[in-house]
Amino acid sequence: MKTRNLFILMMLAAGITSCSNNIRVKSDYDRKTNFSQYKTYDWLSVRDIELKNNPLIYNELTDKRIKTAVNKLLPGRGVSFNSSNPDLKIHYHIVIENRTVIQPSLYGSYSSPYWTRNQVTGYAFREGTLIIDLMDAHNNALVWRGWSINILEGSDIELSEERINQAVARILETFPPAKD
Repeated sequence: MKTRNLFILMMLAAGITSCSNNIRVKSDYDRKTNFSQYKTYDWLSVRDIELKNNPLIYNELTDKRIKTAVNKLLPGRGVSFNSSNPDLKIHYHIVIENRTVIQPSLYGSYSSPYWTRNQVTGYAFREGTLIIDLMDAHNNALVWRGWSINILEGSDIELSEERINQAVARILETFPPAKD
């Protein structure tokens, strides 16, 4: 009985953690790049930032929120804005995907005289990913990419200023990459 109670307690803790505002962050970069050479940045023009995509996601408000968050935090990482002759160009992507998780019942299966049946429950949710790309302005080569993944709650796509600020802050914590 103690093992069963411990299992149920662990599953409840996992469920609570998965429903919280748990942003997962990753980054990747060109290992041959010397990031100390990059001191300035600029944004790619608006027409280069996915204008042909879903206007619920790519719109002026979202664009402004992302750029404001990056512009506020990137100078603290040693790179300042300069539109005349930047070392880096910044681009971003937003991906919203519908996901489903299938979870077996805590109680396993049940039987009747005619069949044995496993109980499972499906959970549908939306997952949002914000990707920030930094490219060498001289050759347009991608030198660093950071992204955050988070569950979007509710039925609407929630790209609020608060969520974007949190995501950008967590992404930029990994820039510049630590020297190996």
